[in-house]
Amino acid sequence: MSKMNAAWMVVLLSISIAGAAQRVSSPQPGPAFPATPASIGGSNLPFQPIGASDLLRITVANSPELSQSFRVDKKGNLNLPLLRAPLSVEGLMPDALRDRIADALRAQHLLVDPIVDVSVIEYRSRDVTIAGAVKTPITIQELGNLRLLGALSQAGGLLPEAGPEVIVEQANGDSQRFSVRSLFDGLHPELNIPIVAGAQIRVPECERVFVVGDVKRPGAFPFVNMEDTTVLQLLALSGGLDSFSRNKAYIYRTQPGNPLKQEIEVPLRRILDRKSADVKLAANDILYVPTNGKLKAGATVVNHVTGIGNTAVSAAIWSSH
Repeated sequence: MSKMNAAWMVVLLSISIAGAAQRVSSPQPGPAFPATPASIGGSNLPFQPIGASDLLRITVANSPELSQSFRVDKKGNLNLPLLRAPLSVEGLMPDALRDRIADALRAQHLLVDPIVDVSVIEYRSRDVTIAGAVKTPITIQELGNLRLLGALSQAGGLLPEAGPEVIVEQANGDSQRFSVRSLFDGLHPELNIPIVAGAQIRVPECERVFVVGDVKRPGAFPFVNMEDTTVLQLLALSGGLDSFSRNKAYIYRTQPGNPLKQEIEVPLRRILDRKSADVKLAANDILYVPTNGKLKAGATVVNHVTGIGNTAVSAAIWSSH
C-alpha cells in the first residue's frame, strides 16, 4: 500500500470514529410517556394512603389506554382497562400502587417492562366537612396534622351568630362538644383535638331572644346564657326605647307542653330607675314593650319578627290586658 493510500485510510478511519461517537452521545428518542401533573406544572398532593373514592392519575409508557385519571370505587378497588380483575388499592401508598400495577401488567403479559407512575389528584377519602355558623362552609382534605382550630380557620372562622359550642363527629361515630369560649381563649390547648378523615364539624347557631314593640330596632338577638342576657342589655341592643309611656313590659316564654306562652310582667320603670333588679331572659323569650293604644299592633309585630305564626302569642298578649 502506498503512503498516499495509507494516509487516506487514516483520515477515513478518523471520520468514521467521530461519527460513531456523535451518534452515541446524541440523545435518542425514548418511548412516549404521557405527561403527569408534576411534568405539566401541577403538584402532586402529599403522600397519604389511598382510600375509597380518591381520584388518581396513572401514566404507563406507550399505553394511552392506561394513562388516564381513574377514581377508586367505594369498595377501595381500582378498575383499569386491559387488566382482568380490579386491584385492591385501599391503604396503599402511591408508590406501592405503582409497583402493583407494574407487576399486574407483567404477570398478564401485557407489557414486558412497564414504566408506571401514580399520583393523587384528589383525596376524597380524607374529606372533613365544616358546616353551620362559619363564614365559608366547606369540605377540606385531611392530609396529616389537621386540628380543630386549623379546620375552623380554613372555613373562615365563626359567624357572630355562632352558638356557644362546636360539635365534632368523628368518622367512627363518636361525638364531642367543645365550648367556643374555652376553645379560643388559648388556655385550654387540649381542646384543639386532631381531626381525622371522615370527621364532620358543626357550629350550630346560637339561640335567640326577641324584642318587639316600642323600641328603636325591634328584632332577634343572640342568646348566649342567662347571665349575659337581661332586659336592660336587650333594650341596649335594640337601640333603647322609642318613647316611654308605660311602667311595665312583658316577657313571653315558651312552656313545655303548653301552646300558650307564659306571660311574665317586668317592672320596666322601676328597673330603669334602679329600684328593681334587672330581669334575666331565657332562650327564645320575647320581650314586648307596649305603647298606649297599640297592643294589637304589638302582637302582630311579635309574630312577624319571630316568624312563629303562632296565635298563642297574640292570645297571651290580649289576655293580659
